[in-house]
Amino acid sequence: KREVSIKLANSTNVSGRLVVRYNNTWGTVCDEGWDIRDAHVVCRMLGFHHAVAAKAAAFFGEGAGPVWLSNLQCSGNESDISECSHSGWGLQNCGHNRDVGVMCTEYPQTQYVRLVDGQHPAEGRVEMYNPNTGSYGTIYASGWDLNDAQVVCRMLGYPYAIYPRTG
Repeated sequence: KREVSIKLANSTNVSGRLVVRYNNTWGTVCDEGWDIRDAHVVCRMLGFHHAVAAKAAAFFGEGAGPVWLSNLQCSGNESDISECSHSGWGLQNCGHNRDVGVMCTEYPQTQYVRLVDGQHPAEGRVEMYNPNTGSYGTIYASGWDLNDAQVVCRMLGYPYAIYPRTG
């Protein structure tokens, strides 16, 4: 197994085009099969908590060098993209117009807001941390609306809320 390292290009500190170093050469990843589970693995490799979005079609611009991977199929629980199945290193027919990117979320170790019991990292019941008790508690839902959900989503590093649910 050869060593693989990654970084973001054309980026902010939390988002950009995925660049992969394999066999001492930097290259990119094709968007065929690319999804949020793959992006979660990439974001964790970069030291972030998880991905907010998996971007395709050279959203962050076209890269250079070889297109190393295509049909990346991660379950989302891997610690490294080299653990995910794929078509083989350098075995693809993609151009750089299909380079992938990620949008990761960085939030502090001690979170004052979190989502629990959702089917995905970006959904769930909102809980707030109470520093006086050292524990999390739920929020009373009376009057909870999209504006409240927007604030919580921004606190967690998401760009927006889709809809608030109560009950």
